[in-house]
Amino acid sequence: MGERQPVDEDIQDALDWARQRLKEMGVFEVQDGLRWAAAHGLVQSVWRNGPIEDAHASRPTSRRKALHDGTMFARNTWLTRQAFEALGSDDQFRLYALEDLVLDRDMVWPGCEGTLTDFGWGFLGEIKKHVKQRIDMFRHFEKGLPPDDFLIFVGAPQFGTHADHYGMPKWPACVEVAMRRLRGEDEEFLYTRGDLMTRIGPPSAAITADLAATRKLLLESPWELDAENLGWFAWNPILQPPGTTP
Repeated sequence: MGERQPVDEDIQDALDWARQRLKEMGVFEVQDGLRWAAAHGLVQSVWRNGPIEDAHASRPTSRRKALHDGTMFARNTWLTRQAFEALGSDDQFRLYALEDLVLDRDMVWPGCEGTLTDFGWGFLGEIKKHVKQRIDMFRHFEKGLPPDDFLIFVGAPQFGTHADHYGMPKWPACVEVAMRRLRGEDEEFLYTRGDLMTRIGPPSAAITADLAATRKLLLESPWELDAENLGWFAWNPILQPPGTTP
């Protein structure tokens, strides 16, 4: 992807710090862990922590559909998978291809019933500006950093989130414990979170009819559960590992 330039000492210090943080999160202990962390950080920076949050927090209008938690769950996980695939490509324009995908106004979001235009109406200009600025910034650093250092740099924005999101090291454990709880095998969870789970309400038959299939989808492609079912899982303690503070 072009000739690499010497890395500035301050940038190298920041990269060393970031590498240590990622190591503490267990990123280097799982297959493709660094690329997944970078994909997660890329989606956080380019998409999630931007004007789409304003659309997410705003009331729907006659033109803009409600952007519920389940819809964001589907969209965010799907984009994380696309970012993961892009970061594994040797195409020098891979980030711009991802930009085009994020900003496609006509494609129906997988697992959802709408497009960027449907869910982002009223914020489309700001979303486009934000995405392009972030992609240009990442492209600038991509041209100057060695491949692994670039992935570490891209992974840095996700430090403020958790290692238990889709694609991150603790996600499989979260899915496994959720399956145990759906089968009624976690008595401590039922005791400590039973009242909360009663308020949330029971899962749909689409979730419980085939738990093996639900497990597989959560692990590999959550968006295929569709936004309505993912809305039940969003912010639900059933996906939290044991010992998590309420």
